[in-house]
This record gives sequence, C-alpha cells and structure tokens, in this order.
Amino acid sequence: MTSKPNTSRRLWPYLAVPALAVAVAATIYVGDFSAEDAGLGGSSDEQLPGSQIDETTLSDSELQPDPAEQHAAAEAKLQGMLAEAVDAHLAELDDENLYASVAVSDGEFDLDYSGAEQHDTASIVKVEILGMLLLEYESVEEIPGWAVGDAAKMIKKSDNDATNDILFGLLDGHATMREAHEVFGLDGTEPGQGERWGLTQTTASDQLTLLEGVLYEGVLNADQAELARSLMGDLADFQQWGVSSAAEDGETVWMKNGWDTRNDLGGEWVVNSIGVIGGDSEEPIMMSILTGGSASEEEGIALAEALAQIARDVVDTDPYA
Repeated sequence: MTSKPNTSRRLWPYLAVPALAVAVAATIYVGDFSAEDAGLGGSSDEQLPGSQIDETTLSDSELQPDPAEQHAAAEAKLQGMLAEAVDAHLAELDDENLYASVAVSDGEFDLDYSGAEQHDTASIVKVEILGMLLLEYESVEEIPGWAVGDAAKMIKKSDNDATNDILFGLLDGHATMREAHEVFGLDGTEPGQGERWGLTQTTASDQLTLLEGVLYEGVLNADQAELARSLMGDLADFQQWGVSSAAEDGETVWMKNGWDTRNDLGGEWVVNSIGVIGGDSEEPIMMSILTGGSASEEEGIALAEALAQIARDVVDTDPYA
C-alpha cells in the first residue's frame, strides 16, 4: 500500500489537567475531615467527592482543554518559529536580491513561509509532467518502454530533451500542463511566460499538494505512485542536494530539484527543491523549498539546504513541551 500515513508523532498532554483537578479536590476534602469523617464510622457506600467524581461530569468540565484549540495553538507556535528562523537566516545573508518560500508538513502540522508566493518552477515541474504521464495509462504495464525510459531520464537526470519528448511527443503539450494544475489541485500554479514549462509559476504550498498527489495513492493508483517513488528516490549524483540535506541517516528521500539562470534577472539563479523525507515510514515529512535571486548555482543550493534544515528543525520541535 502507498497510502500516506496519518499519524501523530506527539502525545498530547490532555490528561494532566484532569488529573491535577482530581488531586486538588481530594486534598481539599481530606483537609476538612474529623476523625469520624476520616473513615472511623459512616457508610462504606458513600461516594467521596473529587477522587471518585463522575467521569462524565469531569469530561464536561471547563478544565478539560479543547483538542482543536490546543492543536491550533501548537501549530501557531511552530509557524512563528519557522518565520523567525527564515527571517533571521535571510537577514544574515544580507542580500536584498534573495527571496524564498518554504512549506513543510509532518502530517500533524502544516507550516509555511510565504507559502502562497509564486515562483518559477524550473525543473521541479517535471514531477507534474511525470504525474500526467502516469495518468495517461490505465496501468504502469501499458506505458511504452521508451516513455518509461524517458521518464527516468527526466526525473533522475533532469533531462530536458526527454521531458520534451514526453510532454510534446506523447502528451498534449501546454494543454496537458494546464490540465495537470487542475487534476492535482494546484490552485496557485499557472503557465508562465510563453507557456514554457520551466517558467510555470507555482507556490511552495502547491508543491506539497503535488507531492502528495504523485507519491501517494489517491489521484494515482498504488503501482503508479510506486513508480514515481522509485524514480524520485534514485536521482543522479549531481542532484543529491536540497531536501535530502535535511534527512537523517537511514531515512529514505523522494525528491526533485530544479535550477536555472534568469536572463531577465541579470543572470541570477532560481534554485528549488521538493521532496519527502522518510516517506516509507509512519512519520513522513513533506517539504518544498523555492528560492530565487542567488548570484550562483552554488549559493542557491546552499540557501535551499539551509532552509531545508531550518524547516526540519522546526517541524521536529515538540510544541507541547
């Protein structure tokens, strides 16, 4: 099965408040006992308040925290931590040309920094094209061998010729891209200038939606999602950067990177990285890092990796501690 796990990695301390209320109530009552009240006489079937309070009454008490409110407060705390950390890192770099967006989700908390801001996709759009190729056929077995080979080149080696062969030779070109935005529910993603696929405009939050659609069952079936995982989990060495830098030893990573210079920006670099860390575990972390304005590819990669580590550190923090 390739369904996305929907588990919480933190134990909510809901029982602490009721337990405290019980202890306080019992202490107050015992403090007012006479010798006779303390059990030297009286009926054994009398109900003691506090320690034997009816559970229904306790559950309706105003002392019981509301789970939804606790979750919202915890998420807001992490959201603030992410914003503060990203702002601090960008300020430290002191480059007014830099801009970045981050989105990260661990299944319990969904966080973002400028998550609705549009960026050029560069080659991360190839994940979207892969998804549309997989949807073109009823089963993985029906996909022509040459198309599977081109898909491997497109994802593993970020090969542009293979991408064009699939998009314009097998699929319906720009019309397919516009359809893909709708199929995968990418509300903030739209064709770029001249509808060149590398200039597709997207958001960090949309890229998390895309990752879930391509790597887990739902839009795709189990076999289709598994093929996408196998390709995105075996990138060429020159693509081993970005989201993977935030993974711990032994964690699987399914990802795709995108990088390109922009002549209209004076040769500055767009460097993006999207992926899932620990996707085959019960605690996957989906992450999208979109950046622009770097003076070189190396600087762009360093920025993407720093933001990936910040996102990982924040989402790994227990907001209830």
